[in-house]
Amino acid sequence: MNYELLKTSAPEFRDASLRQELGREKCKILDKYQLRSNTRLYWERYYEHQPIQEYFSHKFARKASPLGMIFYIYKLCYAKVKYFQQNWGEFVPCIYNWQVGLFEETELWDLEFIRHSRSGLILDLRNLARITKYEDFLALCDYLNWQGVGRPIGAPIL
Repeated sequence: MNYELLKTSAPEFRDASLRQELGREKCKILDKYQLRSNTRLYWERYYEHQPIQEYFSHKFARKASPLGMIFYIYKLCYAKVKYFQQNWGEFVPCIYNWQVGLFEETELWDLEFIRHSRSGLILDLRNLARITKYEDFLALCDYLNWQGVGRPIGAPIL
């Protein structure tokens, strides 16, 4: 693909061309977060009354997994990406359905929360982003690794 030519192409043509390299699930992520490419071949979001926010390069989008793209959008560090990719079989992607007041399973591209299968513990991606100390993240991993029984009554949702 001629990326130099795409940098000067019309935005609609550039987006369509770049999306062909990504596959269906990654394109659904781009759609969910309303991301469009710019002339530098970065995916960004236009907010009506806010500055444009640039998320990641097209090169990153091509190489990253769908989970890696979502974690990057939520500004999660590489250690978190690596842990969840290696242990993804123990987790289920969820969204919160406010109409019924429950967390529901969803497809990976629609992920906003992660449910730990064995314990039922629900992790909010925004709260995962707030864990900035590596030791605190290791403590969470240790906690998840020994969980075999359901979440205790009154335990917080992370």
